[in-house]
Amino acid sequence: MRAIYQYYYINMNNRTFRENDGRIDFANKIFNLNKTIREKSNFHKDIMNNNPDNFKKHRRFILQWHLTTKCNYNCYHCYMHESSYYNSESTNELDHRKCLEIIDDFDKTLQHWNIPGQINFTGGDPLLKEEVFDIIRYAREKGIYVGLLGNPDTLNRINAKKLKELGVLSYQISIDGLKKTHDMLRGKKGAFDEAIRSIHILNAIGIPSVVMSTVSKANAKELIDIIRLVARENVSIFNFARLVPIGRGRNLEREMLTPEDYRLLLLKVLEEYKRLKEKGCKTEFGRKDHLWTLLYFELESLKALPIDKKMIYSGCSIGINTLTILADGTVLACRRLPIKIGEVPNQRIRDIFINSENLNKLRNVDAMVKCGKCKLIQFCRGCPAVAFGATNDYLNADPQCWIKLDEDRYDETSQDRNFALQKYEKNDPGNRSRIEITK
Repeated sequence: MRAIYQYYYINMNNRTFRENDGRIDFANKIFNLNKTIREKSNFHKDIMNNNPDNFKKHRRFILQWHLTTKCNYNCYHCYMHESSYYNSESTNELDHRKCLEIIDDFDKTLQHWNIPGQINFTGGDPLLKEEVFDIIRYAREKGIYVGLLGNPDTLNRINAKKLKELGVLSYQISIDGLKKTHDMLRGKKGAFDEAIRSIHILNAIGIPSVVMSTVSKANAKELIDIIRLVARENVSIFNFARLVPIGRGRNLEREMLTPEDYRLLLLKVLEEYKRLKEKGCKTEFGRKDHLWTLLYFELESLKALPIDKKMIYSGCSIGINTLTILADGTVLACRRLPIKIGEVPNQRIRDIFINSENLNKLRNVDAMVKCGKCKLIQFCRGCPAVAFGATNDYLNADPQCWIKLDEDRYDETSQDRNFALQKYEKNDPGNRSRIEITK
């Protein structure tokens, strides 16, 4: 089986991933779905409206770049501290010249593939990186979109105004609970107040504010309260992700919600999203977690399900349109999946993305123990990072997935798998939204 991602292809038999000689518009293949926070929240809406053309908006190749390990917080679930890479990151942080060299390489990669790109600078706290504004400016001069994922304590009106002038797309902070819970989880008294203050600054300056929550048993009961809070504070975008038991969180498996509890939480969140939208709330509520797909399928909102399982429409972005760079130049497929796939600037980004043996193994979705047998493999595939954190094997089942493959509606071998094929083909006759796969 050969999966064509743009003018790349994956050979599933020998696990290689290389570029074809022919020049094809890369964006029309690899980025059939945008994985940015903004459009991710519209994915299910487009599916429900059978509108595959909308999948093409704002496609970008995204780097999540951890510029530094410096941080004023002490989060109890931090994946940076106590990781196998932390000592190297903290003692071998890339200097300014190497950072610019990597941006040059990324720019050449984007030009070669004829696609737009985005760098989400983070840390630690990216504002604690020396010359961070010069680094951002250099990327913006190349036409690369820039977002920041940082802490609220170092943000003020002066540096927020600089970020605005540089054209930063958004600034993401975390809120993991109401005041007492958030301060406890972030390991800093006053962290909650700092988060609210930073939202006010961002809104005043005109930089879209993004709030992310990490959900576990420790704060799940406050998630609805967090959602209502961000709506009141006019946050631009809200999303949440599950606790991944790696780094400092590797001993927190007991804090992971059970599959059924997580499903019920998603149902409550969905109802709250609907209620707030009906009241005119302007906050964009994301569906970052791929397990949303299971819920929408159960609610019969995921209507367009094709008969074959060769096309990847959405789900995990690993090996499709994203890479992570650590402070020392180590490259990962995902920050929450601590498997090294390369190192910059010693290697080119394009070479890593195409030739990395570990990354090509990660692309072999058919080898996934549970997802490989599920009819929703094209849309979900759970979270390999959660599976790795819980079992030390990213191919194992996502431990918070609640489906049972012995049910016909999920078993990819069942006969009802083609129930929406004709409807899908009618609405997408040219297969415009798909990543093409040929035998």
